[in-house]
Amino acid sequence: MFNKIIPAVLVLCCLAPRSDVFGQELQFRFEETPLSVALVRFMRQSGVDVVYAQRLVRTESTSCVYRGNSPLEALECIVREADIRIRQAGDTQFVLVPVLENDDSGEIIYRGIISGYVVDVETGESLNGAHVLIPGLRATAITNEAGYFAFPGVPLGRYRARISYIGFHSQHTTFDVISSPVSVSLSPTTFEVDGIVVEESASNRADLTVIPGLLSVPMRRLEELPGSFGGSDVFEVLRWMPGIQRAGEATGGLIVRGSGSDQNLYLLDGAPIYHPWHAFSLISTFQTETLKDVKLYRGSFPAEYGGRLSAVLDAELRDGSRANPGMFASINPLNARFIIESPIGPKSSFMLSGRRSYIDKLIGKKHPVQDDLGRRDTLRTGYYFYDWSAKVSFRPTTNSRLSVSYYSGRDILDLRLPFDLSLDFSSWLRPADLFFEVDQAWGNTLYSVRYQYLASDRLFLTGTAYSSVYDAREAAFIHPTRSSSVNSDYSVRLNDVGFKVDADIFASLSHQLRTGFVLVDHRFRSSIDALVTYGPNLEETLVEREKVRAIEYAVYVQDHWRPTADLQILAGTRLSYFGSGRYLRLSPRFTFQYSIDPSLLVLRGSLTTQVQYLQKIRDRFSFLYDLVSSRWVPSSADVIPSRSVQYSVGAESRPESWIRVTADAYYRRGRNILLPRDEFQSKSGLLGPGIEVSTLLGQYTPGQERSFGIEVEADLSLSAWKILFAYTGSRSQSRTPDLSDHSYRASRFDVPRSSSLVGRRVWNNWESTLSIIWRSGHPITVPVSRYALRDPVSGEDTFFFNRPQINNGRLPPYFRVDLGGGYQFQWLRARWKVRLHLYNLLNRRNVIGRSFDPAVEDFSPKDRLGLPFLPLFEIQMEL
Repeated sequence: MFNKIIPAVLVLCCLAPRSDVFGQELQFRFEETPLSVALVRFMRQSGVDVVYAQRLVRTESTSCVYRGNSPLEALECIVREADIRIRQAGDTQFVLVPVLENDDSGEIIYRGIISGYVVDVETGESLNGAHVLIPGLRATAITNEAGYFAFPGVPLGRYRARISYIGFHSQHTTFDVISSPVSVSLSPTTFEVDGIVVEESASNRADLTVIPGLLSVPMRRLEELPGSFGGSDVFEVLRWMPGIQRAGEATGGLIVRGSGSDQNLYLLDGAPIYHPWHAFSLISTFQTETLKDVKLYRGSFPAEYGGRLSAVLDAELRDGSRANPGMFASINPLNARFIIESPIGPKSSFMLSGRRSYIDKLIGKKHPVQDDLGRRDTLRTGYYFYDWSAKVSFRPTTNSRLSVSYYSGRDILDLRLPFDLSLDFSSWLRPADLFFEVDQAWGNTLYSVRYQYLASDRLFLTGTAYSSVYDAREAAFIHPTRSSSVNSDYSVRLNDVGFKVDADIFASLSHQLRTGFVLVDHRFRSSIDALVTYGPNLEETLVEREKVRAIEYAVYVQDHWRPTADLQILAGTRLSYFGSGRYLRLSPRFTFQYSIDPSLLVLRGSLTTQVQYLQKIRDRFSFLYDLVSSRWVPSSADVIPSRSVQYSVGAESRPESWIRVTADAYYRRGRNILLPRDEFQSKSGLLGPGIEVSTLLGQYTPGQERSFGIEVEADLSLSAWKILFAYTGSRSQSRTPDLSDHSYRASRFDVPRSSSLVGRRVWNNWESTLSIIWRSGHPITVPVSRYALRDPVSGEDTFFFNRPQINNGRLPPYFRVDLGGGYQFQWLRARWKVRLHLYNLLNRRNVIGRSFDPAVEDFSPKDRLGLPFLPLFEIQMEL
């Protein structure tokens, strides 16, 4: 057999020329040196020829210290960490072959499985998405939500392995083929050397993510990036990544690759959240400190996800530390928050977090006022929001885990103010005959129960049951004149009750299957009671109730196939049925990854289709309802489900441990997207046409969308510096063929070019951050002419604009520079951190909106400016 090996490997081998130092003392010192580099240095110094296949060594590294005069002993030292056998072909030639090379009979006996869990050594929490590499098998595995991995059908023996996870130290260990799972603990990578905080890279391999466009950033990294006004915020942090922006300057949902925010699926512990914002979209409900894992799929997502067209944000709450109790507290200009976590016993733990804004406590909610005539009144200026998150995790056995999660968040707005407000705030607090009152509340409540069980070495089951409620109430009383008034009470509610089961099947080393089913009961409810009094004997009422129910079913299957060590394929399909309308849809998905070199170049591509059965709309006429609430309407006989298809290609390179470069290109098409019939309709009426879904749908029409672009990201870690650069060049367009609009136009969030740069430096106990963002302005519609209609009675002219094209103009480019700094110290047995964030350092008032008044003859625009320079602070304490 040995004679058969030589011809096969000579084509791919490396031979070194003879050296004059052969026979002399050999001295080597390698520390995490690529094995291919170490072998070349060995051959040059020793004069020995080493024959090997490049594929055998290109993913390996070595740490070896040798001093002596034996080439064989030196070579054994160099390859001892790799699953490589040395065979001597002559006095000065050696051949490297895999450890598992078949014997002459060609028989290998399969006897067992290598399996286990990967956890955080500090907290005991499972690490979802960790990578386990066994070079001797040329096989890799990715842990699931419970941190579980498996290599089935492995020959009896002992194997070296490397376990890595972004943000944690990689671990080299040895696995025996045994029946029971093992536990591998990884520690965070941050350590201090000479007063400088350094973070090691978990791996310099670029082939650890199969899906193009997937963002899986460790929580510690997210906490380092610039946050929002309310502290660390997942939405604000993700905007520094390519292809992602906020709908407004510092507000609004996530716009992923030009699609609307309602085309994104937001998941928290497997349950959907329909309104993940606070403070009128200024900050999100996703706090980075409360989460242990966040994944964002941009366009291409596995078959286990469905129901949206654009992106999936899958977040998981922390289980709570199983090692030691801990507490975190913070205060900033918008809110104060805390987190408590602790083990309950040897098998259970909990996490509890709370957050509340406090501006209502500073300025007060109720203001008794009195004027010179002795009239008294109590005005109200109350607004606040709050969050509660809790999770209890219990591990009855080594191979089972039960968790119960809870989330509740609400915004409360309570106002009573004079009707004739001015910019003089001191004039607000006075008794008035004409006033308005607003009582609004909106928020989410979520319960999730998840059970994970290792049924066998090759079968892992996960069951999730959840209830997710979004509800909003908008009550108003307006007294604009002495004889007229408006009294309105409007509410909406969306309740999802769901159950799903996922099964991971570890069929073989080359096939890992994932399959499951989903059942969701969607319930929609809305109501309005309104009374408009025009005079003593003239009133108008609007009383409507509506309830809609829809059942959604889905089954999926996907196969993670590794036909070769360099090629991975993720193929699957999702079959869904929506009861309201009886729609049956099939969504196939295909993704591949080919590794030209695990560090230098990895290529990815995907073709995926998606279906969305729920769409978000709102009334465009009445200002008495649909002000802050979201109206989700299900597919029915009148609403065809929207569909999309996306093509993606990408490349990633990590030539050195301190740099990572990714590039992605995509093209996406969507149809049956509900778009407004009249883009220029504004809320100007009182009661409007009503709240029934059939009535609201008359304001919309099915449209088509397309988007395409390229995304580039560079992540560098240089000594004490960390630099993140992102560039996006894209177009997002739409059209409405049913309205004879057959040409694509720029969509609402079309941004042709955007780039951002974040630089962070840490030294001693100090840190500083410089962030720069530049993007093209959002599209606007510019009138081309105006015309007048004369009132036949009064003879007065009313002017109107002629706007034949929608989004034919664009706002000026947006540019902003932020500067941040922080200092951490120990005090009263606690770790403290003080942060200062200088928002809009250059005080550039960006134009974020533009309107035109038809009464102005020269079409002079009126610009709405963004936020000025704002100094913000945050104080953190951790025990």
